[in-house]
Amino acid sequence: MKLRIVFLLVLTASLALSQGRRGGGRQMTWDESLNLTTEQMQEITALREAMQPAMQGIHQNTRTLELELRQLTRSGDSDAARIAELEAAISANETAMTALMEGHRNQIRELLTPDQQLVFDQHQFGPRHERGSQRGGRMGDDANGRGGNGPGNRPGRGRR
Repeated sequence: MKLRIVFLLVLTASLALSQGRRGGGRQMTWDESLNLTTEQMQEITALREAMQPAMQGIHQNTRTLELELRQLTRSGDSDAARIAELEAAISANETAMTALMEGHRNQIRELLTPDQQLVFDQHQFGPRHERGSQRGGRMGDDANGRGGNGPGNRPGRGRR
């Protein structure tokens, strides 16, 4: 009897976990909700593949700069000028990445019908700090939906 109860508890827990944390089936992604044609999907895929190398290059460069910045700030003799230079370069990379993503989004939008554009425009895109929370806010968010962005904390660099 105890074995049966344990089995039922394990089964119930596994079913609850398999449904996801929102308690239901998975949500449709933006491309599924648009009901794209095969041609539109192919064009979007080509756009994505064309954008990815540039995005990866910027991303890798940013990681390298962040590593150097981290090492520099942890060292005893911090070079304020170099720190400022690294922070400016990281910020410029983030701006370039945002511009690249926005351009990509605009290219996708141009491929859509007016009805699809309405659905597309309802979806939130961009860095998390610009989108705000989709679940009603995060702990510690300010009025702009950003978590504690004090000095030295750049938006969008929080937990992932």
